[in-house]
Amino acid sequence: ALYRSSSPINAEIGRNTYADKAAEAAGVKTFMNLANDEATAKGYEGFDSTYYSKQNVVYLNLGVDFTAADFKTGLATGLRYFTTHEGPYLVHCTEGKDRAGFVSALLECLMGATYDEVVADYMVTYYNYYGVEPGTDKYDAIANSNIIKTLQNAFGVEDLSKADLQKGAKDYMKAIGLTDAEITDLMVNLGYVAPVEPVTPS
Repeated sequence: ALYRSSSPINAEIGRNTYADKAAEAAGVKTFMNLANDEATAKGYEGFDSTYYSKQNVVYLNLGVDFTAADFKTGLATGLRYFTTHEGPYLVHCTEGKDRAGFVSALLECLMGATYDEVVADYMVTYYNYYGVEPGTDKYDAIANSNIIKTLQNAFGVEDLSKADLQKGAKDYMKAIGLTDAEITDLMVNLGYVAPVEPVTPS
């Protein structure tokens, strides 16, 4: 339902054609472009011949300051776009690790992922790009200073490992302007199925 990648259109780091082909193979229908405005995106060489160019895309052109008002406003726009367009979905920035890493982690929290799952998914990027192995001091230092710290700030919690991540994600989304109905639509579109409470026989 949800993917994260480096840019499928910007050739700067040489991964765009791979990301575009992977998105096509996954049948992605809707993209959230955190890095570019529409004019810049469409100006990349070869844009018109990409799979990406024929799908639904919301162009947000956001910076990397997750606390900035324009980042929050833009992200709310992107999340609303996901509520009104069908999946599968893909979130990307340029490299797919900072902005896309945060947004993907936020959506994972919303969908009920565990602390370990959220951190591990984020850190896959550092393994892919830099060979940073799980269980090393470097791995833990990057996780702590990046995604753990960022989510603790976003959710207003001291210890992310003990926090209710789904509640944190919902509260954050409400704080940036989404309604309860929009959050529910987002969850449904991402495939959320509410856990069934066991029925105790009377």
